Amino acid sequence: MKRTLLAVAFVAGLAVLSLPAQAQTGSGSERIYCPIPEDGVWVNPDAAPKEISRVEVESRCENEQVFVRARAFTSCIPRDCKWGWTKGELRSDGAVRVLLIGFLSSKDMTLKAFGDLLDVRVVNILNILNDLSEPNETQVYNLRRK
Repeated sequence: MKRTLLAVAFVAGLAVLSLPAQAQTGSGSERIYCPIPEDGVWVNPDAAPKEISRVEVESRCENEQVFVRARAFTSCIPRDCKWGWTKGELRSDGAVRVLLIGFLSSKDMTLKAFGDLLDVRVVNILNILNDLSEPNETQVYNLRRK
């Protein structure tokens, strides 16, 4: 039962991420302009191994919609590991949500810019359905605009 619920939640999350964000909010009075504040290259020069070392965000507006994509890098040896470009979702609170899917694990990232700092909240999700006893791990990073 737990495996089924996890699989359904995972597929539902993928479906939401395939939809573009609206350029206007539900009230119709607040308009989003491109590029969004999270757009750009953000770095964490002090990243320990397996931590987020860099995030790149691209945004564009087209036909009253905001399209966002992002990729993340984790600190690895001898060079950083790259997660591919992934569609992002612009949430109603202005943050960007990106679900990076890997073979053994995934990262559910929430990005919010505050001036020259990017707050990155990462929920690490194990993709192994046999071991649901492992709790998802949440980490928060503050990256600087490059």
